[in-house]
Amino acid sequence: MSVKELDSSNQTRIFLEKTPLFANVPERALDIAQSVVQLRTYESGSIMFQEGDIGEALYIIKSGLIKLSKVDLGGYEKTLAILQAPEFFGEMALLGSELRSATAMTLSKVTAYLLFKDDFKKLIDSYASISLNLTTTLAKRLKGMDDEAQILSYKDAQGRVAFVLLRLFRSGVVNISEGGAALVKLTHQDIANLAGTSRETVTRALKVLEREAVISTRPKEIIIEDVQGLEEILHGIRT
Repeated sequence: MSVKELDSSNQTRIFLEKTPLFANVPERALDIAQSVVQLRTYESGSIMFQEGDIGEALYIIKSGLIKLSKVDLGGYEKTLAILQAPEFFGEMALLGSELRSATAMTLSKVTAYLLFKDDFKKLIDSYASISLNLTTTLAKRLKGMDDEAQILSYKDAQGRVAFVLLRLFRSGVVNISEGGAALVKLTHQDIANLAGTSRETVTRALKVLEREAVISTRPKEIIIEDVQGLEEILHGIRT
């Protein structure tokens, strides 16, 4: 369930111009976007939309973490991405098929701007720079998916889990402890869904990585102790 929130126009504008969708767009485009977006809050564990729903809006994350997932033909959940501010998502159902191709769930309390379908289409039709930003972002996502598919197809369990942890670390989807350590606050099942394997396999792989002293673990928490060590395991330098 979402809750509408008030947000000052100036704060909205400052935020939007720093997002990938509205980077370096004309002032008038920002004026329009600022006037039509709606800020909403979602509690942790909320379903923002489900696979197969009709798409009504694009979401721009202001704060919090979002998990995008899809159920495969075998009935298993596959995590497609973990997203955070200032990323946007939900645009595909507004461009082609009207149905959502994935499920979006919050992993923490989330605030997001909603840009509804008619306003979104008017903006990309009227401003080529917004359309270019959209195309550039989609191209980067496709390349990332290609790279991920290759790695997850050929690496062993330790390599796949190392890849997932490094991806989360580099994308900033971590918490920093008081001592400066990077904390990944995801369950073993969440990691398994990202790595395309089973929870049991991830648990075994994490134990191996812990013996290698590149990570340590606590309930629902993985502490990245040695980023370079994870790199070496991913690339087969350390066995």
